[in-house]
Amino acid sequence: MRRRGVIALAAILVGVLPAGCSSARSAAPEPSVPSSTSTTVLATTTSTVAATTTTLAPTTTTTELSVEGLRGLPGHHAGPIPEAETVLCPQAAAVPLVGEPLAVPGFDDRPTVLQRTADPAAPLLVIFHGQHGCIQNVQSRSDLDQIGAAAGVNIAWLSGAPVPSRSWNVNGRCCEPASDRDVDDLPYVQATMAAVRAAGLTSTTVLTVGVSNGGGMAITAACRLPELFTGAVVVAGWAPVACRAAPQSLLVFGGSLDENLGSTRAAGVAAMWRTDVTTCPAEPVVETAGQRTTSTWSGCANGTVVRLVQLEGVPHVWPKFDFYDMDDDIILFALGAYAAA
Repeated sequence: MRRRGVIALAAILVGVLPAGCSSARSAAPEPSVPSSTSTTVLATTTSTVAATTTTLAPTTTTTELSVEGLRGLPGHHAGPIPEAETVLCPQAAAVPLVGEPLAVPGFDDRPTVLQRTADPAAPLLVIFHGQHGCIQNVQSRSDLDQIGAAAGVNIAWLSGAPVPSRSWNVNGRCCEPASDRDVDDLPYVQATMAAVRAAGLTSTTVLTVGVSNGGGMAITAACRLPELFTGAVVVAGWAPVACRAAPQSLLVFGGSLDENLGSTRAAGVAAMWRTDVTTCPAEPVVETAGQRTTSTWSGCANGTVVRLVQLEGVPHVWPKFDFYDMDDDIILFALGAYAAA
């Protein structure tokens, strides 16, 4: 039984976006994503926080790690997480958050938690839940809260504003209720990063991570605040804002049966990143194994990496399968496993 199985909730939460959420690239159609319990969106704003990030680069721990090694860590599920262990946000108050509370001045209504490794300079993942979501939900749908610190990554878990449910206003049009209330989420992101630094973390690899609406937020935060982040991880998400050149890497996943964003959205995000954000070799290293195809562009400008994961027959989910596990790929990506030697 998963440690959060204090409450067994028989429902799967796939982070989805509501109809009307938008892809910020002017040439791209706006995604139509139905409402569910786990997506997030972010709004635009400006504020100042010191920048201490650098590009994604290999680390000493990477050579020690592999998919097999990660799957041997306590708390790692072999394959999908049972539905009974998925936490629905209306009942989440009875399920404790995993991590230490992080005080973010001015944002007391947004629970924020931090998980640290023994190394304050280890890579940092900044994770955004989905629409109408919560931290407990996204923690219950992945194993990152269980294996991340042991594998060598720090993690900050963020919450949207309760207006009344939590989502992220990524571009003023998506996603409700945050977009309807004109919530500006970027000051919260900046304040969280300031709190993380004040807590003693000195990470130079700092990645935004999000699912569905939270995936859109991961792009918005990285592209609007490039001084704070070295890259983005987009899980069944899209690019809701235009991005400019920056030394940032990207890991993006899409399923061929994504009923909310379509089968080509992830490939479009990767193509945008390789031209608008960084410059990569023309041809990627492509690996195909059963339902999984990965395309990795290493040796991009400033040591950045772009990695596209496409899964055949997979819908709008956080993918945890025997043939591919998103948690493993995120950790390896953060630790520089795909960076050019």
